[in-house]
Amino acid sequence: MRLGVDAVKSLDEDFRLSRGVAGKGGDIQWANAHKPSDMLTVGDVGSQAANIARDLMHLADIKILHGQKPEIARDLDAMLGLGPQATAAITGWAMQRKGRALWMVGEHPYKVETRLHPVEQQLTWTNEAIAGAA
Repeated sequence: MRLGVDAVKSLDEDFRLSRGVAGKGGDIQWANAHKPSDMLTVGDVGSQAANIARDLMHLADIKILHGQKPEIARDLDAMLGLGPQATAAITGWAMQRKGRALWMVGEHPYKVETRLHPVEQQLTWTNEAIAGAA
């Protein structure tokens, strides 16, 4: 989002073109945002870039919402219309353990917990490795 108007337009175009024709085909697109305000900080308020960036979250068919603090969850609720149960899931249940997230598939929420094999844990749990080295 910080790359400017042309980058936002390009991402928007790529998302729209990748959907395929008549529900057939299309590519899988993946985008990460750390927080909802990332989408709100593009361009001047009310500008074309700001409007495009704000609407990008609505283009996603599947949204994976990891645990968030209440103020971020309120922003997500305001942007996506999550409702109280979904908001409570991302501020409570999803915060209790790594790997938990609320998956919004269309309008349907699902609590999903991913688990790593012990070998995967040794390779990927870098936060613990960093803390242990300090």
